[in-house]
Amino acid sequence: MNYLTQKFQWLAVLLAVASLFLSACGSDEEDELDELAENGDAAIAVPPAYVFDSRFTPGESSVSYSGQVVRNLLLQDLKSLTDSVGKDGGRSIAVADMLKLYEYDDALNLKTRTTTGSLSASESNYSALSTGKNLVGKISDEMVIGYNRTADDLVREWFKGIAENSEDRDKLGTPMAYTSDDGVDMSQMVNKVLIGAVPYYQATGVYLGGLLERDNSVGKDGKAYTAMEHAWDEAFGYFGAARDYFRYTDDQLAGKVDDFTFDSNSDGSIDFKSEYNFGLSRNAGKRDKGGSGVDFTQEIFSAFLAGRTAITNQGSVAEISAYRQTAANGMEKVIAATVVHYINDTLSDMSDLGTADENIANLNKHWAEMKGYTVALQYNPFRLITDGQLAELHGIMGKAPIYEKPGSNAYNTQVNNYKRAKDVLQAAYGFSNANMENW
Repeated sequence: MNYLTQKFQWLAVLLAVASLFLSACGSDEEDELDELAENGDAAIAVPPAYVFDSRFTPGESSVSYSGQVVRNLLLQDLKSLTDSVGKDGGRSIAVADMLKLYEYDDALNLKTRTTTGSLSASESNYSALSTGKNLVGKISDEMVIGYNRTADDLVREWFKGIAENSEDRDKLGTPMAYTSDDGVDMSQMVNKVLIGAVPYYQATGVYLGGLLERDNSVGKDGKAYTAMEHAWDEAFGYFGAARDYFRYTDDQLAGKVDDFTFDSNSDGSIDFKSEYNFGLSRNAGKRDKGGSGVDFTQEIFSAFLAGRTAITNQGSVAEISAYRQTAANGMEKVIAATVVHYINDTLSDMSDLGTADENIANLNKHWAEMKGYTVALQYNPFRLITDGQLAELHGIMGKAPIYEKPGSNAYNTQVNNYKRAKDVLQAAYGFSNANMENW
C-alpha cells in the first residue's frame, strides 16, 4: 500500500494538500469542484488522511466517532479477558466479568486492557473517550445462518461455557479453559462472531446502509457535522483505521503494537481515536501482505476518504453511493479472504493429526476463526456472497472441528469438503488461484 513518509499535524496536512491540489488544477477540475459545492463554499480535494474541517464552524473538525473507538476497545478487551484463562497463571472468570465488557456501564469507570506499546495511551478510561457505549446495545438481532439463534444468544452461551471451564483446575491455564467438550474454541467464536454482529454490521448495515436517508445540509443538532457526515464517520470508526492509515505498511499492520501505532502528532502518547489500528483495519494489511495482486488497505481507505470528501462537497447520490459500495465490499472481501486463510490453516492442522506435529489446540483455534468469520460475513446488506452460499459454507464446516486421521475416508471427505468451501468463496469474490492457495 502507499504510505506517508513524514509525521504531520492533521490540519496542516489538509490545508497544504488542498492548496497544492487547487493551484495545480486546470479550469475543468476547478469547475467540477465548484459544481460540487452547492452551498457556495470552496470545495475540498481528497485529503491523504481522515481529516475534515466543519462546514459550519470554522477551524473545528467535523469528524467524530469516539463511540466506535470505545466499542472496538471493548471487543478487543473482551478477547483479552477470555483468552487469559488459557494462559499460564490464568485466573478463573465468571459470566459477570465478561458481561462487564459486553454490557459495559459507565458507572464501572473501567480502564481498557489494551496496551499501546512503548508509549502510553492519551486516555485509557472507556468513559473518558465516550459515554454510554457498550457492545450489547449495538448487536444485530438477525438469526445466525446455520444456528437459527441470534449472535447474542450464542455469545451468552459461550460466556457460560468459558466461566464453567475456568473453574476446572485441570483446564485452567490451558486452552481447554475456553474450549468446549467438542473442540470449539469459544474465545475465538465470541470474538469473531461479535466482529461481524457489532462493528461490521453497524458499519455496513446501519451507517452505510441508512446513509442516503440522512440530512447533509445543516449541522446535526447544532454540531459541527451533518447527519450524513457523522454516519459516514461512524462507519469509518468501526473499520478501525488510524487517521493516517496510508502511512502504515502491510508489514506494520500485520506486526506488533509498536508497528501498528504511531504518535502522528508527536505529543508523546497514542490516541485511540486517531493513532491506533483496530481489528478489521489490521486484517486488511495481513491479507495484503499474504496475498498477491490485492490492495485491500488502499481500496477501503481510498473509498472512505473519497466518499467523505464527496459528502462534504455535497456530491451526487450516485457518487456517494459508489464509494459506499466500494467501502462495504472492501471490508467484506477482507473478512472473506480471512476465512480462506483459516480454511488453509485448518487443512494444514488436519494433515498433522496422528503425527508428532499434531496440535489439537491450534486446530480448534483455526477452525473457530474460520467458522466465526464465516458467521460474520452475513452482516452486510451490500454483500457479494449469497445466503445460499453462506448456508453451504456452514453445512460444510459444521459446528465443531473433526479429528479424523489422514488416510481415512472421513478425513478425505472433509478435506474435499473444505476445498469445496474454497470454491464457493472463490466464486463469490473472484479471488485468484494463487491467493486461494497462499492466504
